[in-house]
Amino acid sequence: MTNLAPVVDGRQRVLCCHRATLSGKFAPNSLAAVDECVRVAVPRLEIDLRFLADDAMLIFHDAQLSDETTGRGPVDSLDREAARTLHYLKDVSSTLCFLEDVVDVMQGGSTLLQVDLKLMRPISAARLAALARVLEPMKDRVLIGSQAHWNLRGLARRGFRVALDPTLQWNFDPGRGPDYYPGAMGVYGMWDDSPVAHNRHFSPREYFECRTDDIRGLLPEAEEWMVDILTIRHMAKLSFDLGEALAARGTNLAAWTLHDLGEADTLSVADGLFASGVTTVITDDALQVAAYLEAL
Repeated sequence: MTNLAPVVDGRQRVLCCHRATLSGKFAPNSLAAVDECVRVAVPRLEIDLRFLADDAMLIFHDAQLSDETTGRGPVDSLDREAARTLHYLKDVSSTLCFLEDVVDVMQGGSTLLQVDLKLMRPISAARLAALARVLEPMKDRVLIGSQAHWNLRGLARRGFRVALDPTLQWNFDPGRGPDYYPGAMGVYGMWDDSPVAHNRHFSPREYFECRTDDIRGLLPEAEEWMVDILTIRHMAKLSFDLGEALAARGTNLAAWTLHDLGEADTLSVADGLFASGVTTVITDDALQVAAYLEAL
């Protein structure tokens, strides 16, 4: 199989299968997609986790069911029994799966499981215990990430590896409105509610260095940040390589989400990410991106 952990510019990089998508033959986040990844021992795959009304742990990305399944309404209104009756629109022979199913398939393999925890409300003690219990058999191959740093602290205390997506603290997205977090745009084009972001006495580097330290303080245990590609590229244009700054602090950087833009454009984006110190690229098109990288 195409190498999904290539060495680029003297450093090993990893292409992570977003929503367990490898060939694209199977519904994203489905057990069939996970199984395909595990059978060929991809280095890393990502799945999305949502808690249901009865605290069951469903592998699903969106908050609503209608775009990808035979169901309708909010995901978190379901219980396990109801979720088991739903099928993916992409593959109506395939039912939705749960975290326990994924762990069963992945045990005994070598693939790193990245769990994207979607929960924003404070995680209950019961949910924390259930999540830890299910993941315990493959604890050394699990990385749990979230924008909700407050929900990762308890997992870190239990010895799980955790990763922070700092989107709620800062991000670059000039096309969006103010009805999200953060709510104010700073002097260097970043959505960021901190006073530092609006202080013109900070140079771009001083601002980015300061905020990197601030945000790391929210979850010092995070071994990785997961940051969107637009934000990483914007920082690079202002002569700040986020991955290198994080590496100096003992933290890795993963970039999301790279799509196949054609060979030239995909390689241009990937080259910029690697130059910024990105070690992992999360992508829906891992095989094609890897093929482009092999041709370098």
